[in-house]
Amino acid sequence: MSKASFERKAIGILYDFQKSRKVWGDLVSDGLTQANALVNVQLQQGYVDSAGYWPPALDQFLDLKDRFESKLQKKADALALDFETTFTKMSAQYSKMKLQTSQFEYLMEEATESFGEAYTYRDPFGTTCTLEQIWIQLEKVFGLYTQQIALNREILDQLVARNQHQQNPAFLAPSQAGEESSIAGSVDGGTVGILAPMPRDKDQGMILLSAWLNQPHLKPDTLATFDEFCQVEMFEGE
Repeated sequence: MSKASFERKAIGILYDFQKSRKVWGDLVSDGLTQANALVNVQLQQGYVDSAGYWPPALDQFLDLKDRFESKLQKKADALALDFETTFTKMSAQYSKMKLQTSQFEYLMEEATESFGEAYTYRDPFGTTCTLEQIWIQLEKVFGLYTQQIALNREILDQLVARNQHQQNPAFLAPSQAGEESSIAGSVDGGTVGILAPMPRDKDQGMILLSAWLNQPHLKPDTLATFDEFCQVEMFEGE
């Protein structure tokens, strides 16, 4: 492989990585809309269970409450499925970023074998940075997404758990059962517990929605630096 072909391949990987990040951002917006609607329905289901929700005049309609609860549950189930689908799409983008990061690492090894260590570790590959420095930046950003996909998994799990609780009142989240545990998300075989289970109420819903909206592990300064880095080091010279 010539140096020109190698450089085109490396730049292509970075383009694909940035594209996956953009799709991720779009999915965050889609998921927020779905999660917000789901939380609202779940809260409405909680109000229906309140004794003061139904005026005494409606007691004569024996199946009214059951039919209304069934309607809300079907809506909640559909929204939960939509949210799970969005997370599945997000996981696919994460897998692409993982592959792209691995491909870039392999390119570094290939470059060293083909063109020598100086090409990889000392000579500027882009405007000023070496190939190794580009790899370090890429791996750092990918690490943020690894943390965030785990948190997003937990947010999904807790929202689905809220839905299961509504379908089966006997269902108890770990905190309700008195267990000192948290709902965990698994990424690459590693299990993490970030969000402690909370009571199924408005405050919990707002905490989960806020965590999804803010994507707290995706540090804005780090990502902005990487975007600027790609623009200056790789793309402006094309």
